[in-house]
Amino acid sequence: MRIKPGRPVLAAAAVALIATTGVAPAASPIKGATYSGTLKLPHATSVVYGISFKVSPNGKNVSGFALPNGYPVYCEGGGFGQVQSGSGKVTRKGTFSVKLPIYFAPVHQHQGFVIVTGSFGKHGKASGKVKTDFTKAKACNGTSSYTATG
Repeated sequence: MRIKPGRPVLAAAAVALIATTGVAPAASPIKGATYSGTLKLPHATSVVYGISFKVSPNGKNVSGFALPNGYPVYCEGGGFGQVQSGSGKVTRKGTFSVKLPIYFAPVHQHQGFVIVTGSFGKHGKASGKVKTDFTKAKACNGTSSYTATG
């Protein structure tokens, strides 16, 4: 079989095109939107934990995280600190991860983090996980999933 000049280049380009068409583009957040939703806890509870956060006007950052009913703690007890603010970058894949410090003001003590991860989907949807990571009360750590809409 004789290959004419230019044919191998066209064949290679066709193979590359076929290989890349199966990959869906990442969903982007709605620029300037506030996303809000609820957490789904791994155990039954009568408390509904909400979550909200804002996307920057250019869609490249997330901030303004709010947990209006607090954050879930996966043990008995009390005296846990307040979640402080934080922000993070949205990746090209439409994902983010933000560590929000937990601070207990009465004794000026850092207690750990609430770590919020997420990914943006189609039609203004977002989903992810909220993880508590206490530095000393390891038995109180846990993870819940959430869904939100912008």
